[in-house]
Amino acid sequence: MRTLQVKLPGREYDIDIGSNILQEQLPDFVLKKETDLAIVVTNTTLQNLYPDHISNVLKDTGVRVKTCILPDGEQYKNLDTLSRIFDFLMNVSANRKTLLIAFGGGVIGDMAGFAAATFVRGIPYIQIPTTLLAHVDSSVGGKTAVNHPLGKNTIGSFKQPEYVCIELSFLNTLPSRELKAGYIELLKHGIIHDEKLFDYAQNHSLEPLDFDYLEEAIFRSCAIKVRVVEQDETEAGIRATLNFGHTLGHLIETHAGYGKYLHGEAVGTGICFAAFVSWRRNELPENEWERIKSYLSKIITPIKLPPLQKEQFRELILHDKKAHKQAVNFILLNKLGESFIQQETSVEMLWNEFNAFAENCPELVELG
Repeated sequence: MRTLQVKLPGREYDIDIGSNILQEQLPDFVLKKETDLAIVVTNTTLQNLYPDHISNVLKDTGVRVKTCILPDGEQYKNLDTLSRIFDFLMNVSANRKTLLIAFGGGVIGDMAGFAAATFVRGIPYIQIPTTLLAHVDSSVGGKTAVNHPLGKNTIGSFKQPEYVCIELSFLNTLPSRELKAGYIELLKHGIIHDEKLFDYAQNHSLEPLDFDYLEEAIFRSCAIKVRVVEQDETEAGIRATLNFGHTLGHLIETHAGYGKYLHGEAVGTGICFAAFVSWRRNELPENEWERIKSYLSKIITPIKLPPLQKEQFRELILHDKKAHKQAVNFILLNKLGESFIQQETSVEMLWNEFNAFAENCPELVELG
């Protein structure tokens, strides 16, 4: 087991990473919280795969455990589904000492975290992420949100968990498509902040699962994100670099329809686009652009988008959280492992570059 400590002003929490660690780590943490009620938020898929799993892990703690089961899928990451969590909390008479447990992937983690941030103005919660994407992305750093029809993750808040337990054995039941989508976010951290992580990943295979490798790779990936979050918790500066690939990624998810492509799949194409723009603007050496494209093209799912006009593109880009006035803060690369924020990048430039990208890389994105 590897442990990372997140240190923020006035508070800190641990991230434990390993195989077969949940049975020991979770009861110990819950007992320290001195709560009499824990609410597990999960989805139908996990409930079928691991029936009442968290309740069984906590059965000897003396803590009452209730489980709120939500439908599975990005299309349910909205205010209507969020209200189901609030209804459940009200019906079981939850209060400020109630502990919320997010047991699932990024959708569950984001919604449970947002509910914890806002129910009775804040209750404690912990993350038990079950997907590779959630391991390296949504479970770490305290961003919580739901989607709006016009923009992804546009309604949310910052809420740090009290604890994160990354139990690798849950990856055994994760479909290959989901594994690859999560792996892209892991690779992203190397591309923007640590070339050695990108090198390390290229020297190993994702499948079949090697938990020794994954424990180390996830540890390194999370360590990068932790360092960034400790410097800039609420994304006033350097944390925005973690949005690398997300400007186009969020556009793809919204325009294609939530759930058509996995978050990591859309971001993978967005990463290639941002690297392409970095090369075209003479920031990134051509051989590094080719290296990124060559490796990611083996993993990412080709994206096919419905017809997209310039005004639609503008509207989708400017509804993104990174938009400012009539421009967007766009993340570019100086080199592999080094990124920077291009302030107020014009939508016009991005539109032109997007069309050039689609023309030059039809194996990555196709416009219908």
